[in-house]
Amino acid sequence: MTSLYFLGNTILTVCLYVLILRLWMQRVRVNFYNPFTQFIVRITQPIIGPLRKVIPSIKQIDTATWVLLYFVAVIKIIFISYYGMINESIWASKYLLYAIAVIAHAFGHLLFWLLLFRAILSWVSRGQSNADELLAQLTEPLIAPIRRIVPPLGMIDISFMIFVFILMFLNMLAVDVFGYLWIVL
Repeated sequence: MTSLYFLGNTILTVCLYVLILRLWMQRVRVNFYNPFTQFIVRITQPIIGPLRKVIPSIKQIDTATWVLLYFVAVIKIIFISYYGMINESIWASKYLLYAIAVIAHAFGHLLFWLLLFRAILSWVSRGQSNADELLAQLTEPLIAPIRRIVPPLGMIDISFMIFVFILMFLNMLAVDVFGYLWIVL
């Protein structure tokens, strides 16, 4: 059963990451011609395309993708509770609230990994790759305000480290608020 839980949880988490990336790339208007951006759009388009015919966008909000993201988060909560990883009984109304926590948790983890990959690529590729360009476009709107307050110290930019500490603090705060549920997500 542990292997099935791992497989299902991993697939649902990757689906959440891909949908969050699609929404985030639309929000910050990354370079559409980047191969990584095209990959994310192409793998989500078979589901989101038909869904957009049923659920139209509201102004600049891609409601079809948001609805799909929320639906996948609810499925993940149901999956976790089915395999007994949550000890409390979850009522249907709690699924809706916990789905928001699942999305926030996935966004925080995705952001952590994107920052880590960007830091590693900055040492290796020096801004020469498509991946580095995409990571910079995704993370710079979040790092720039910190960089304005704490400028780089010589050749060392600690704004990434400060942002990761903020993420870690928010994660610990979420554990305090949501308890064991946050840990198993």
